[in-house]
Amino acid sequence: MAPLSTRTVTATLQRVPPPWPSWVNVENTLRCNLDCIWCAQALVGSTKSGVDMPLPLFERIAAEVLPRVSRLSFSVAGEPTIAPQFLEFLDLVNQLDLTTELVTNATALHRPGLLPRLLPRLGLLIASIDGARPATVEHIRAGAKFARIVENLERFDAARRAIPARPEFLVAMTLSAVNVDELPEVVDLAAKLGADRVVCSWLQVMDPSLLDLSLHAAPARIERTFGLARARSRHRRIGLELPDEPPLIPVGLGARRAFEVFAPRRRRAALRAALQRAGVLAWETRSGLGARCSFLWRRAYLHADGQVSPCCVQGRPYVGSLLDRSFAEIWIGPEMTALRAGMFDGHPHSACTRCSQGQGPNPAPIEAWTSPVRNPLDARSG
Repeated sequence: MAPLSTRTVTATLQRVPPPWPSWVNVENTLRCNLDCIWCAQALVGSTKSGVDMPLPLFERIAAEVLPRVSRLSFSVAGEPTIAPQFLEFLDLVNQLDLTTELVTNATALHRPGLLPRLLPRLGLLIASIDGARPATVEHIRAGAKFARIVENLERFDAARRAIPARPEFLVAMTLSAVNVDELPEVVDLAAKLGADRVVCSWLQVMDPSLLDLSLHAAPARIERTFGLARARSRHRRIGLELPDEPPLIPVGLGARRAFEVFAPRRRRAALRAALQRAGVLAWETRSGLGARCSFLWRRAYLHADGQVSPCCVQGRPYVGSLLDRSFAEIWIGPEMTALRAGMFDGHPHSACTRCSQGQGPNPAPIEAWTSPVRNPLDARSG
């Protein structure tokens, strides 16, 4: 398909604005209680900065943004469960008709009052473990205690099974040279913990110090381990998602997903999600454009300081601040319009061209992650 001119795409987007995002991430904290060896935020020191989203800012988001979305996820850079006012955030969320997601290192799930506030709207919990042996987990996730993580996840699984609309429980593993051989054991551990699926991703190389941890030079080792993990998944009847492969989803899990969508606690959020998907299709029909990249059309990231960005890719641009403009103005503003136009005019933003979503096991060139990143309007304003 031939590129469209920037002017044509911009005029179309102004005439037929994109629908409201269906999924929003709120970075309720930048802080983390661990120092993971490949964490980009830990490498630059932001997880120790002590930045938490102020409660008044979240109250504004809850009033202005969240009533029109179907899915809310907490944090990206930090550990959401350790934020001082996280429980107050959950109290506000529980007054809304939406479904929440939580990505956590599971070290603080025992926090008093957390599970009772978390479970009512929770649709998905992703526990990042990265290993099945205490020594491996505690090496990768410096500061973690394997026994505490296991105990917390067992407690969470028992609590989620006691409610009608049972949230999905995933175990996430970042595959690297130091832990890939434990993948079959991680499948066993996840099954023991009661998890529904194991989801794996490649280590993203964002610093020269991580090159030796990458699996780009060990294809035979990967295939052997993947084969064992697939067999273990079928035996344990637990879902398994490996990079670049269709997920293995047991029949029972698929049936339960379909049934629980109709649970009273989830029904409105599920209906809103379906309407929002239909809205995107209707927008594509009216505009004549395809919604390339779900991040630019269906997702938004709201940061602890009020900044807004379209995704979580390293080097992503910021497209506005909630301290200066409303979210509605930012969502259809010139910065987002320029990013979207770049998907059609042959000149995508640099963060899009090196997006980690498609990096695979082969690390991107180091300069791709360390070179300066400019706002999408900078190159077009000269």
